[in-house]
Amino acid sequence: MMIITTFMGGYNINTVAQLGGYDKQLVHRGQIWRLLTYAFGHMSYAHFFLNMPFILIFSRPLERILGGIKFLLSYVYMSVFASIIIHFFSNYPIPLAGSSGPGYGLLGMYIFLVLRHRNKIPTYDRRFIITFTLMGFIMTFLIPGISISGHIGGFVGGILLSPFVFKKQKDLEFSIGG
Repeated sequence: MMIITTFMGGYNINTVAQLGGYDKQLVHRGQIWRLLTYAFGHMSYAHFFLNMPFILIFSRPLERILGGIKFLLSYVYMSVFASIIIHFFSNYPIPLAGSSGPGYGLLGMYIFLVLRHRNKIPTYDRRFIITFTLMGFIMTFLIPGISISGHIGGFVGGILLSPFVFKKQKDLEFSIGG
C-alpha cells in the first residue's frame, strides 16, 4: 500500500480516498466497504510506522489465544465497529485512514481480560496494559487531528466483543512478551 501511495503522488486527501479511506459522503453514496478498508491504509508514513509496532505487539498474544481465524474476524469486527462510531459521532471534512480504531479494540480486549481473568495475567502484563491504555487515551485527547471517536469506538467494540470470543478460554495462558 505504501509503494502504491508513493507512486500515486504521496499521502494526500485524494490518495487516501482513492485507496479506500473512510469518507462519510462516499459511504452515504453506497460505498460501505470503506467502513472496513480505511483500517488498512494510513494518513502518512509516520502514522503507519507509529501504528504498526503497536498492532504487532498487541496482536500476537491475542492471536495465540483466539486462533488465526477468530482473531482475524475480531479485527474486522473492531475495524467496522470503530468506523460506525466515526460515522455517527464525528464530522471529519477529509477522508480518514488508519488501524488505530481496531488497535484500540485490541486494548479493549486486553482490558476485558485484565478485569475478567486478573489472576491468570502476570502483574507486569496487567500494569503494562493499563499504563499503555491510559497513555494512549491521554495522547488521543492531546494530539490534534486524531480520530477520538475512532479510538473510543474501537476500544468499546473490543470490550463488547470480548465476552463472546473469550467465553471458552478457561485455560488462558497469557503474556505480552512471550
